[in-house]
Amino acid sequence: MDWSPNRCSCDFGAPADPLFEVADINFRAVPATGIMVRCPLCGSLFPDRFPMPDSVEAAYDGYYIASAGGRRRGPRRWIGRLMDRSRRDYLTRDLPPYARRVLDFGCGSGAFLIAIEAARPDLALFGTDLGPRPGVGAFRWLAPEAIAEGAPYDWITLGHVLEHHADPRALLNQLAGSLGPGGGLWIATPNAESFLIETAGPWARDIDFPRHREIFTRAGLTRLLEACGLEPSFRSPPRVNAILNTLTTLKNLRIGEAANRGTRARRAVASLFALALHMLSPAAARAGKSPELVLICRKRGDGGPLDAR
Repeated sequence: MDWSPNRCSCDFGAPADPLFEVADINFRAVPATGIMVRCPLCGSLFPDRFPMPDSVEAAYDGYYIASAGGRRRGPRRWIGRLMDRSRRDYLTRDLPPYARRVLDFGCGSGAFLIAIEAARPDLALFGTDLGPRPGVGAFRWLAPEAIAEGAPYDWITLGHVLEHHADPRALLNQLAGSLGPGGGLWIATPNAESFLIETAGPWARDIDFPRHREIFTRAGLTRLLEACGLEPSFRSPPRVNAILNTLTTLKNLRIGEAANRGTRARRAVASLFALALHMLSPAAARAGKSPELVLICRKRGDGGPLDAR
């Protein structure tokens, strides 16, 4: 696999602070390792290197974009329905009732678009990703460079996409220019200040080397959005998301070298304790330390029907 140097989107230019060595723990698609560093200006985390464009596909071997997933059965179906009910707004990505044209940028398997298609047959749905998924759902697939063909959009969603993108500033400028009057941009992305990164370090699920190019802080993401003419409004992510993220992190901590077994055990206990505190915290505190940043943006000074949310 070929690599290129990686950098923070704020392009501060000063030497970053090395934190720890990272490996592909989540999917084990890449045997190489890197160094996770922190930007001294915005606080975002990023690996010191990233796969070259012709090597990126290998890093996504077995990733979530492979399929829309199977049906849950038995107790898993009941538990899944209960979890989904507790985070309905998150799963529908706060889709407003007056939106008519929706773009899911980085749609993967198309699961989100397929779900809202069943509930809202009145919508014109568009999706884009690395390649088309023929025969999946009734939405129109657009190449990333061709999203202007479906514009203007009332609602654009990026569900854990921004952290993968080579140039998030250029992407956000492009999407902001594709919004119609009063349109909104929904974003979910990992949080560099989450309690799991603090406690589990390189084993935290959202490190996800080498697929995550940058893990944003709230301040760093706000700075980036404002530079693109967007005003963010942060949401408190669902509690169940933090539980699911912690379970994956504990799985990462369970599988590892015998030499660091004691370290991993201590980090697992610390992660569980931090999760308990997180679950008991008020919404504002949870938003700051949640594994996710969830927010809605609109163009600065823009008015329109979506402002009535």
